[in-house]
Parts: sequence; structure tokens; C-alpha cells
Amino acid sequence: MRDPCDHYTYDLIGGTPKKPGRKPLGERAMTAAERKRRSREIRRNRLQELSVTVELTRDAQKSLDKLIEWWGVSKKEAINRAILMASQLQTGRTGNLFEPDPDLLLSGARRRKSSGPRKL
Repeated sequence: MRDPCDHYTYDLIGGTPKKPGRKPLGERAMTAAERKRRSREIRRNRLQELSVTVELTRDAQKSLDKLIEWWGVSKKEAINRAILMASQLQTGRTGNLFEPDPDLLLSGARRRKSSGPRKL
């Protein structure tokens, strides 16, 4: 019988002790170069989508909930669509519910590039 207070004596019946630390992701532990490559990739992917924290009024929250219900999408996707539609409506184009208008995104970039020197 094993004494529960004895933390020093090796347990012969229980088998081998577990290795300390986290389990490796693959069959073996990653090298330092593999870990760094993975962390850079994760950081690069995080920077692709920027995070914004906002507080909504109750009316805005109710409207967002309705959009989520109508479109059957996540909160993130509903906000993205609503912002794109509002942007398209401001430029005189009709909003597309399911895909962003690529012409809208490109036309803004073209306008900035093609505009000559600005007069102040």
C-alpha cells in the first residue's frame, strides 16, 4: 500500500512517471526553428483580421440580433456585411448581402493612386 504523503518513493506498481511539460504537437518535439516559424505564422494570421471592441446601444444590439437571425451568420459576419453595405450605400451603389463588391474595394484604391497633387 502506498502512503499518500510519500512523494519521493518511486511507485513500482504504477509504471513509468509522466514526462514533465506539454505534449508535443506531432510525433516529436519541435525544434527552435520550427517553433519560431509556427509563431510567426500565427502572428501573421492574427494581423490579417483586426479586432475592435465596441459598446452598442440596446437598439443597435436588437438590430444586430435581427440581422444575425435573417442572414443566419455569426455576429462577426453580420457586422462585416452591415459595414460593407453602409459603405456601398454611401458611394451610391446598392449593397450586396452575401459578397463584398470587388469594384468598390478596388475603385477606392484606384482613386487614391490616380488622383494628382492635392490642392489645399
